[in-house]
Amino acid sequence: MEYVLQTVGLTKRYRHFAALDKLTISVPKGSIYGLVGRNGAGKTTLIRLICGLQAPSDGLYVLYGRKHTDRDIDRSRRRMGAVVETPSIYLDMSAEDNLKQQYRVLGLPSFEGINELLTLVGLENAGKKKARHLAHYG
Repeated sequence: MEYVLQTVGLTKRYRHFAALDKLTISVPKGSIYGLVGRNGAGKTTLIRLICGLQAPSDGLYVLYGRKHTDRDIDRSRRRMGAVVETPSIYLDMSAEDNLKQQYRVLGLPSFEGINELLTLVGLENAGKKKARHLAHYG
């Protein structure tokens, strides 16, 4: 059987958090396949990985017969399309944690500058207050 996508033990970690944990799937050519799961299940992370927006921490995937480590993987990626939506803010996270998450998504090597950004927008003393409550901050 020919597969459009195969993953084996595909994992993406951010420090101690596994956004995708040892996913193994095979999507046959010609099939209609949907990703269903609760928030945080790893759906968007999987799409980011196969689009090349992020690199896996462990495991592998094969897209149209090419391993993600192959030099010509971009040829396989040109055969697909994806829209990856990322929330601009996570309401159940603090301002600092929201910024850290955006740093991770962007692949920045450290959290340098976060304190300055919080000060710039007047949230340097917001502490662990969740973003959903920041409209009342002052």
